[in-house]
Amino acid sequence: MTQLSEQEDFEFKRKLLAALSDDLSLPLLQIKTGLEAVNKDNAAQLKAMAQVLEANAEAGLQLIEAYRTALQADQTNTLELEPVAVGAVLEEVAHCLEPYAKSYATKLEVDVIGRFTPVLAHKASLVVAMQSLGASIIRAQAAQSRRKQYRVVFGAHRAPDNLITAGVFSATDGISDQTLRAARSLVGKARQPAAVLPPGSVSGVLIADMLCSAMWQPLRQAAHRQLHGLATAVPLSKQLQFM
Repeated sequence: MTQLSEQEDFEFKRKLLAALSDDLSLPLLQIKTGLEAVNKDNAAQLKAMAQVLEANAEAGLQLIEAYRTALQADQTNTLELEPVAVGAVLEEVAHCLEPYAKSYATKLEVDVIGRFTPVLAHKASLVVAMQSLGASIIRAQAAQSRRKQYRVVFGAHRAPDNLITAGVFSATDGISDQTLRAARSLVGKARQPAAVLPPGSVSGVLIADMLCSAMWQPLRQAAHRQLHGLATAVPLSKQLQFM
């Protein structure tokens, strides 16, 4: 992880807080607009709208919790790493985001290529990082295209040097290039929210990058079964590798 000076660190956190406040305004606005539009005499519409509002409220709360987790990881400087089943983490994240993805007409999939032993990571941070990144990709692709159905894949596969690439991938045209440019602007001294991501997506990528950097590697471009997205690389747990 690139070390930042105190001034650079302060500036980065200021921009992260600004991005977070901008992104939180989106679910609040969606809730407000939904409440204004709902016909209280239509039971079916009321039930459907309640589900959407609940998903957006939960997404906002998750983003705040992710921000707290990232700040805590940054303050402690070291995370206690442990053997983690990456496939189970991705399944947990996909399940958690299912209601939110449904509100954006997005199908979530988990795809772990091959069989490998647990990776060495901080489980809570990995869960929050994948959750923040996944929610950002869901919002970003829905804002950048007009398809009626979207697809997001939480994937993992073995990379060289006993590293496991784990991340979030999309089949939507154009999203990978735009998110890549955004992610690269987060690394080191150049860290800042990137304008190429639509409203509601910036802070989630920033938070995911902070947490991944605190464990092993920051976000980077990656491919998974001809899909493109953002991912981190974590090592296999050596103590379990030969058991």
